[in-house]
Amino acid sequence: MGTVVRFSEFDSYLFNLKNKGERVEGTILDANIIITLSFSPKKFHTRVSEFIRNKILANNMNLYSTVNTTQEFLEFHRRLLLTEGLRTAIHPSSRIKLPNKKRSVIRAQSSILDAREKNNGSDPVFYDREIKKIRDVFCHSGPIGMKLWKTLCDIYLRKQLQLEYKALQKLNVNYLSSYKTEMEDLFHQNITWESAIDICTDVGVGFSDAMILNALQSTHLPFSISLDMDIADAVRGKSSLKDVVMPDELVDKL
Repeated sequence: MGTVVRFSEFDSYLFNLKNKGERVEGTILDANIIITLSFSPKKFHTRVSEFIRNKILANNMNLYSTVNTTQEFLEFHRRLLLTEGLRTAIHPSSRIKLPNKKRSVIRAQSSILDAREKNNGSDPVFYDREIKKIRDVFCHSGPIGMKLWKTLCDIYLRKQLQLEYKALQKLNVNYLSSYKTEMEDLFHQNITWESAIDICTDVGVGFSDAMILNALQSTHLPFSISLDMDIADAVRGKSSLKDVVMPDELVDKL
């Protein structure tokens, strides 16, 4: 059965891996780890950053992501950038003059977000459905509304999201692919949809998580790093899965 390893246990865990002759040249990061590294307000930002720096990079291990983790990273920052931009656009000091109806829908969704932050400690980020409600008011009001929405995206999203992608690259997180010549030696089997479906259907884990676990199974990498309780449950519930490393606080909740 796979093991859920606490951050505080990692030194002894790594020592045992090396004693058993395991290859420990890298690890796969879950999307929430990459997002937490890039967004300092996240609860575990400092803890994860220090762990990656002092325990992973200090031991000369490489960081890897899968295509879906990169997608989730960019999706988070898309929502974050649009949230910040739309709220800026309705600020009294904004030079962008929006019609009252469009200001009102942004203000209404912003109030919902304020309450969510206050009551639940949620990230200061609109849900996708909230962005869609705002966008619909713009895009369903004719060519002028569509032009306004495109202008907002151009000001607050276009350049900034490209910069976030470059920031991800600066974290030295490598996209894991068996098609890259320099990574061929990491793989012992192909990543297949059938294997991902098997993980998904065995423990009912979400398919995004199943894809990460499946990628890990296909490589010689011994563990992933995650903040996702679903991945921890999957690892504990399916005997063939590899290990996952998580902060102590999350493991203690299991």
